Amino acid sequence: MNGFLDPSAPNPIAEYTRYVDGDLLGKLIARNLLVNRLGYSPASIFTPLGRYGDAAPKYAKTGHINHDLGDGHIQEEQRRLTFEIKCARINIANRARGDTSENWAFTNLLRSPGNSEKQYDILIAIGISVLGLEDHRYWAHLKARHNLLLQKGLPSRLDALPHEAEFLSLCSFFIAHRRQLPTNYFRINLSSVTNSPYAKFYAKGYDDERCKEIWTNALAHTNAG
Repeated sequence: MNGFLDPSAPNPIAEYTRYVDGDLLGKLIARNLLVNRLGYSPASIFTPLGRYGDAAPKYAKTGHINHDLGDGHIQEEQRRLTFEIKCARINIANRARGDTSENWAFTNLLRSPGNSEKQYDILIAIGISVLGLEDHRYWAHLKARHNLLLQKGLPSRLDALPHEAEFLSLCSFFIAHRRQLPTNYFRINLSSVTNSPYAKFYAKGYDDERCKEIWTNALAHTNAG
């Protein structure tokens, strides 16, 4: 059968994956990127599953900060790299007035909604090439994207899960050190990503070398600090 509730879904697994919470989805994809594109050991990556971190270390009364300042960290021999994750499905702004331009929007990059300054090292902003959950064209759009990837000889499965390497083909990444970010918010039009000021931070998820390049660039700013 197709989906359990949604007959347009290719199967129940794909249907369930569609509704994974955005915060958890971002953590799954970021970990996927770090392992399958950037070569980190899974054991070195820590991504607390709670929206506001893991309760035990966060609230332990030890007299110092012992929880992640962002959404997770990579533990290296000599240092801990903290990262902030933002995850966006395709948004169509001003849809009610007939606009069709597809974009990804990322908010609260430098400051929290309460206006406190964030203290992580590296931003991993993920743009997923799927429509918002409210869009009735979701599955047709995804299938068209899947077919295009296959035509280009790139790995793709309609029911790929966020932790699997094939899912990265649906993703684009903007990776930068926190100090490189000019504003607390940015919106990227999918048709003009390469002409935007954020192109220098941009890589398609199936492009191993470009993913490594923008990650290395972000690390260089960490080392300079």
